[in-house]
Amino acid sequence: MSEIKIEKITLKNFKCHKSFETDMKKLNILTGSNASGKSSFVQALLLAFKSWEKCEKKQINTTQVCGMNLGIPINIVSEDLEEKNIDIEIVLNGKENKIVLGLPDDSDEMYFDICNYEEIMEAKEHEYNMGKMHLFFLNAERKGPRIVSFINDIIPYSVGNTGENTGYILSEIDKLQKMNAGFQLPRDLKISEIDRFSANCEEWLNVIIPGTKIQYSVDIEKNIAILMLQNQGEFHFPVATGFGITYVLPIIVQALAASMLQNSVLIVENPEAHLHPLSQSRLGKFLALIAVNGVQVILETHSEHIVDGCRIQIAREKQCENMKILFFEKKDNTSICKKINVQDNGELEEWPEGFFDQKRADLRELLEMRRCGN
Repeated sequence: MSEIKIEKITLKNFKCHKSFETDMKKLNILTGSNASGKSSFVQALLLAFKSWEKCEKKQINTTQVCGMNLGIPINIVSEDLEEKNIDIEIVLNGKENKIVLGLPDDSDEMYFDICNYEEIMEAKEHEYNMGKMHLFFLNAERKGPRIVSFINDIIPYSVGNTGENTGYILSEIDKLQKMNAGFQLPRDLKISEIDRFSANCEEWLNVIIPGTKIQYSVDIEKNIAILMLQNQGEFHFPVATGFGITYVLPIIVQALAASMLQNSVLIVENPEAHLHPLSQSRLGKFLALIAVNGVQVILETHSEHIVDGCRIQIAREKQCENMKILFFEKKDNTSICKKINVQDNGELEEWPEGFFDQKRADLRELLEMRRCGN
């Protein structure tokens, strides 16, 4: 069976997305103004996967979707529409996977009814269905520095939605590699002289934030994991190293773990959080490399440095046709999305108004102030 990828997503009646459709590439970047529909797009995708997974229950709890509370169903359905069902259609390798969610009788209820659960049960027998994909999601609000992390709600190969199980996953994949020598990273992602998973994670962390190293220890009996970090000095607990390393390490570990599995999708919100522009650019290059090595990547970002890093690496890999930017704007309470493709040299096919143009606008204002003598 060929590798499964999301080819197309269609949304109907989900929050500000009254009618939305887009094709998907290996590397997909969601950007645009605040409250324009980026997070809603991600939430719809997460809700679809969770509904597919839980369809036997015929209901899906909207307050517990990949660690997020999406609100009650009545507030998720698009406003001012007579049709109150939400339709989410995800096309995998030409096969439609559809989820229809209906409002419950009680408007205060926190569950959607899964209206087409019988159809989903039948579709689960097909080789291209959502149940055969590995979905990994990292929330914008990741765990900050901690001395000790408690090991909770373990999902295989997942650092958790907030990165809470990063130390544990480092330990587990190192163990798996010892038991199975064939369980390895793709060749392009091996940059350490040591094959060990954690050694490669450390080396990538050092690329993104130079001079950084990691140590981990796990105590299963006490249900805790401890990470120690070094940044051009002694090893310290994360509380002594700041937020940047703590926020980016789960992304690196999760991305590399996903690359060792087939049919993986990685969604990351605000990967740039707490990072210096140099590190943002290098993280963009890293995530683009992850995308061309088998993981379908979806990034929600406000960082031009992340976008530029992705563009540079995707052009270097000569895979610009596999990158797409979705630029969201809000008009009349409806999300409008501009699809921007990347040309062979890494340049964008167009540069719409409002798309990372604030720097130029600020420079023009400074020049005008200088000209006027202010």
